[in-house]
Amino acid sequence: MSGDDSGSSGGTGIGIVRTIVPDFVRKRFALKFLIVLLVMGLGIAAVGYVGTQQFSDHTRNQTEGEYRGLAAQESNLVSQWVETNRLSTRLASSEPAYTGDDGQKMANTLRNRMSEEMPSDVNAMHLVDQSSGDWEHVASTNVPPGTPVESGNRDWIVDETFAGTADVQISSVYRTSAGIPVVGFASRVNGTESRYLVVEVTTNDIGGQLQGADRAEDGFTTVVNESGTILIDERAETAEMSGGDATLENYGDDEIVDRAINLEISSDVVSDRTNQNVMDEEYAVGFAPVLVSGGNDWAVLVHAPTSVLFEDVESVTQSGMIATGMAVLLMLLIGAVLGYNTSSSMNRLKGKAQEMEEGNLDVDIQSGRIDSIGQLYAGFGSMRDSLKEQIDEAERARKEAEVSRAEAMEMSNYLQEKAEEYSETMQACARGDLTQRMEPEGENEAMDQIAQNFNEMLTELEMTTGQLKTFAVEVEESGRSVQQSAETVRDASEQVADSIQMISDDAYDQKERLQNISEEMDGVAGQLEDFADDNPDVDFGDSLDSIREVASMIEEAADLAEDTMSESENVAGAAEEQAAELNEVSSRAEELTRYAQYLGDGLGNFETEEEHEFVFQTGAGSPGPDDADDTNEPAEE
Repeated sequence: MSGDDSGSSGGTGIGIVRTIVPDFVRKRFALKFLIVLLVMGLGIAAVGYVGTQQFSDHTRNQTEGEYRGLAAQESNLVSQWVETNRLSTRLASSEPAYTGDDGQKMANTLRNRMSEEMPSDVNAMHLVDQSSGDWEHVASTNVPPGTPVESGNRDWIVDETFAGTADVQISSVYRTSAGIPVVGFASRVNGTESRYLVVEVTTNDIGGQLQGADRAEDGFTTVVNESGTILIDERAETAEMSGGDATLENYGDDEIVDRAINLEISSDVVSDRTNQNVMDEEYAVGFAPVLVSGGNDWAVLVHAPTSVLFEDVESVTQSGMIATGMAVLLMLLIGAVLGYNTSSSMNRLKGKAQEMEEGNLDVDIQSGRIDSIGQLYAGFGSMRDSLKEQIDEAERARKEAEVSRAEAMEMSNYLQEKAEEYSETMQACARGDLTQRMEPEGENEAMDQIAQNFNEMLTELEMTTGQLKTFAVEVEESGRSVQQSAETVRDASEQVADSIQMISDDAYDQKERLQNISEEMDGVAGQLEDFADDNPDVDFGDSLDSIREVASMIEEAADLAEDTMSESENVAGAAEEQAAELNEVSSRAEELTRYAQYLGDGLGNFETEEEHEFVFQTGAGSPGPDDADDTNEPAEE
């Protein structure tokens, strides 16, 4: 309500309001409350007006929709009436008796068909012919034969566009000689070229079926053509009783006629029309086109006074506005009473708060109200009591704060001096002197704890650095030893490979010689066999067996030499692979030595105490760091 309150609710929206609202308004609660009431009243009035208007518009739209539907319904009724008479005329024109020359017979046929088969609103039927050059009646239900067609306002038949067509032609509304408004339907008689059946249908019956007067008091329906002439008037019967008839008179509103004739949708409505030629008061007119003779030549116009048609709408609007006004007045009245009481209480509380602001903490703050205003009074009273206690406590706290401030200054100076001392120690350690230590003094537990932890960290770091130095030296020496051993073994492997290669080469040569001897022994054995065959007296059996046995032994020796050569090549390959692996080991050992040297050079920049260093051996079965510290003497720096 206030708009001046601060806190979580003071968002962007309230900030904008504070900028816009003048200060003299923001300072007065009653004025702000009155403005809020007025705004709420205007809001309620606007909501009521909009709601009433929407309801009225909805009701009005429903009424207009019903009237638009009535226009379409009336249009369909007239269209069906025209179509029914057109089909009846077309069927009647197929009568064979209409093609003869017996006028009396044809007239009787017309009368019989009119009374038995034609619609009840057929006024007359005629057979007309142009065979003699002029249009004349050859038979009729009420016109003598030979009567010219032009008589009785039937000159529409003489139109040149009508002659020769086979379609049913429909005329506009005209009056017969008896003054009856009719619509003519003409269809050519089957089997003829110039004889037509003309059926005249009165419009009184279809006019009586229109429902404009039934929909609203003083309402009526008319059917007009494109020139604005009234063809069918629902009021015709009433007008005749009063001595007047609007049929075939001008409608008087060409704009509505044009819109109705050229309407592209099924129907439409105009609800606020004023034209003295049509009606003496404001009226609504629904309209829809009627398809006649293949085009939109006719239109149906349904009329009703707006005071009658929208009577319910006006009543609803008036009732809604009255109810809205009463609601606004009631809200303003109740709000004014509540606002006055609240403003009075707030002003009294404001005065007491000003006394407290001036220093009078003994002011009486009480209220008989138990609502939020009463609770606010109680809150101010509690605040006054709390202020008294807080002032006393503040005085005591001020004195205690002065003592604490002096102690804090003393402690701050001590901590600053100690921090500078510790900083120098840390800088020395950062430069590589790991023998530095911080000295706890027992003045501040946190600073002593820092010194103790830092000293323990340096001790561990110093021991670790000593270990790394010794380890780097041992790794460097071991790397050189491994490198030398690997190079020695590699040289021996290379010599073994060369020796085995020589053995393999000798074995290959021995195999070649043994194979040659074996082949020569086989040749000698063959020659001896040939000689034995030629000299059967000589016995070489034992000699040949010995030669063959020696050749077999030589061949076995050659195979053994070949196996020896293969094994020698395998051993030589293994020796070469071992030599290559030893090269890799030697390279890795050299690299490890180089890295260990770099590590030792880096660790040499740190200064440590001798008693903190210890050496531990490497390799399988060597003692751990703890054992090394017990069994090894401190290394010399």
